[in-house]
Amino acid sequence: MQRLVGLALGLAAAIGLGLGSAVLAVRSGLSGGEVRNGPWRTSLVTGSLDADMYTRARVAVGGLLALAPSETVYWNADSDSEGRPLDARCDYRVEGSELPARWWSITAYAADHFLIPNDASRYSLSQTTLAREPGGPWTIAVSSEAKPGNWLPSGRPGNSAPFALTIRLYNPAPEVYEQAGALALPRIEREGCR
Repeated sequence: MQRLVGLALGLAAAIGLGLGSAVLAVRSGLSGGEVRNGPWRTSLVTGSLDADMYTRARVAVGGLLALAPSETVYWNADSDSEGRPLDARCDYRVEGSELPARWWSITAYAADHFLIPNDASRYSLSQTTLAREPGGPWTIAVSSEAKPGNWLPSGRPGNSAPFALTIRLYNPAPEVYEQAGALALPRIEREGCR
């Protein structure tokens, strides 16, 4: 009987450890083909046949519905350029220039991977909706309080909540794959917190 109890406890521990490590692996970020560039990270195998089971599980959990990398490359940031987690109590300035793709956008997401509810019904800005000189540099204010010009809401005013930014590069240029870690991606600067 004691041996049976020991076997049952060992089996329960093995199952718990296996499930726990799988959940941690799926929730912790990207795996195969991961590239970091400042606060931004991507996987060049997301949406492809080369994606491993953990990458596919992360895509399913995050609800990304990823296209093949030849069609779209997704860059995600959940921290600023200094490495501090993005927080809706803080104001951020995202500065960049034209990105190497046929079309691109930047979207703000809540920690649950859904769009951030806001009264302005504003969730994303793109190369065609940003106010700027044609092809010139641009700045986006990311804040829970409305800002003039290019503004993305980060949450409800007064609420502390993590959020993330996603850049989508549609029909990316070859340098996106060849020089992913050296691309000139936008900087995310914290301007202050409430």
